[in-house]
Amino acid sequence: MSLIKFELKEEHVKLLKHLRWGVKDKNFLVSTDNPDEDPSSFGENNVYDAIDLILNGRPEKFDPLNTEDIKVYSEEEKETMDKLFEELTLALEVILYVGSFELGNYKCRFHDRQWKKIA
Repeated sequence: MSLIKFELKEEHVKLLKHLRWGVKDKNFLVSTDNPDEDPSSFGENNVYDAIDLILNGRPEKFDPLNTEDIKVYSEEEKETMDKLFEELTLALEVILYVGSFELGNYKCRFHDRQWKKIA
């Protein structure tokens, strides 16, 4: 029996609140990407900037016109943000199944996605 374990974190909930949704023409697939209208799932041109803004807010003296203030993310920061982004589908699945935004550890069987909170 394959078991899936997942930790629903505050970061997942914050990102899901800002995620932009759409339906792709003719495929009837719910999607977060619409490159013609919106280059990022969160409405920013750069997904890393969007995730950083959602999770950490804008710096106090941020000036978007000052190119010296453009943040460069380390590979470690990018990997962390990529992982959070990739986990959003599982986070949404857990939230919709349990009908709650309660943070914590959850589990389910791979073939039977009945998520249960782990004590």
